[in-house]
Amino acid sequence: MSDDDNSKDGVEELLAAAYSLEGPDANRDLYSRWAATYESGFIADSGYLYHERVAHLFAEHCLESVGPGDVVVDIGCGTGLAGQSLVAARAVVVDGLDISPEMLEQAARKHHDGAPVYRRLIEADLTRSLPVEQGEYAGGLSVGTFTHGHVGPGALPEIVRIIRPGGKLALGINAAHFAKAGFGAVLERLVRTRSITALRLIDVPIYDETELDDPDKVAHVATFTVR
Repeated sequence: MSDDDNSKDGVEELLAAAYSLEGPDANRDLYSRWAATYESGFIADSGYLYHERVAHLFAEHCLESVGPGDVVVDIGCGTGLAGQSLVAARAVVVDGLDISPEMLEQAARKHHDGAPVYRRLIEADLTRSLPVEQGEYAGGLSVGTFTHGHVGPGALPEIVRIIRPGGKLALGINAAHFAKAGFGAVLERLVRTRSITALRLIDVPIYDETELDDPDKVAHVATFTVR
């Protein structure tokens, strides 16, 4: 990471690059450069609170079916901010999954009450089959993964596959990306085919003091139950 990447202009350039990613290799390259300063630069400077909002929604709406010893998965966990917010809100066992080994290295450093936030960290590409057994997790959340990049609604069936029947998901999806990429149609198809039920969309601002009229600064959080 260069000094230019640490500057405000550098952070904005990296954010623009994140919004225009095409393919997993471009994703890995960007986040290998961004991982070390992602939190001290972009998160600190932008008023980004997305991870806290989705983690609290998941804790509020999706944990009633998660019992002692059950594990939930943080999909596209990045540096581990969502997982850290989740375990701070509610005692739960969390695995993390991300395409970037550098981001996973940062997530491995996250602790809460002296213990690692994540039980296990998995390097995986959401555009391919995941190295996870069917129904392995009792629930899952995702923050910042569905954000104009290469991960579109085609990843949803594979995410649903790794959640056990009755498990709940809270997936944050950038509102502009949601409309452009056709997430609504894929979610409706999953409902029609009885793969999921109880679908809700809850709008949250991605940044502090953001109005809900800018679709690039708002997320639709899709909460639903796997059947």
